[in-house]
Amino acid sequence: MSELWQWFDMTFATWLGVACVLTAGAFVQRATGFGLAVVSAPLLLMLEPRLVPVVLVLFGLTVSLMMVRHYWHEVRLGPISMALVGRLPGNALGAWLLLAAPMVIMEKLIAAIVLFAVLVTLCRFRLPVNRITLFSAGVLSGIFGTVASIGGPPMVLLMHGLPPDRMRGNLAAFFILTSTLTLFTLAVVGQISAWHFGVALTLLPAVLFGNAVANRVAHKVDRRWLQGISLGLCTTAALGLLL
Repeated sequence: MSELWQWFDMTFATWLGVACVLTAGAFVQRATGFGLAVVSAPLLLMLEPRLVPVVLVLFGLTVSLMMVRHYWHEVRLGPISMALVGRLPGNALGAWLLLAAPMVIMEKLIAAIVLFAVLVTLCRFRLPVNRITLFSAGVLSGIFGTVASIGGPPMVLLMHGLPPDRMRGNLAAFFILTSTLTLFTLAVVGQISAWHFGVALTLLPAVLFGNAVANRVAHKVDRRWLQGISLGLCTTAALGLLL
């Protein structure tokens, strides 16, 4: 066991804290449609920065695969195909930032992305949905998703007018495609190692547990109450990174 923790280069207390954060993030994602990375990224940066963004992208893909099973009949990717096109230059820009920017700058950037996500969730801006806005949202989603695995907020800006189940289904399908693209991008620029997959494997039960709990109880929990708590946690963690 000691050799295992040596290979992880992580204390058990840190691992346990990471597992708790991912359980909470998976619960929020399953209950509201997005939020795994928004909740987890700033906290993981404080606990174990090496997990961001690779492990979050892996688990974002995992949760999206589980979600799309429930909402596959609501998926309509055709209308958001331009956003998928926009992810290509967005991912490239995000990869460049990962390679060029020092960690202290990345922390500030990720904190700003989290605060942007909170603002989007609270204010519900209404933007016209057309090829230009979809492409622009895709570019931003690519940058945010590659840097911090927080690719959801730009898309939520355009999709929050949809019925809840349709939004969840389309976001899940969008994240499956774009998370796969992001993993490929991160691999090309040398940001993925066997260490990430080994740690992710040990943390997978925490994500599955959070998803399973949400399946059973999320419909009984007031969504606004859950959202308020998760957004407050995100804001506090993001502000902590900025200070």
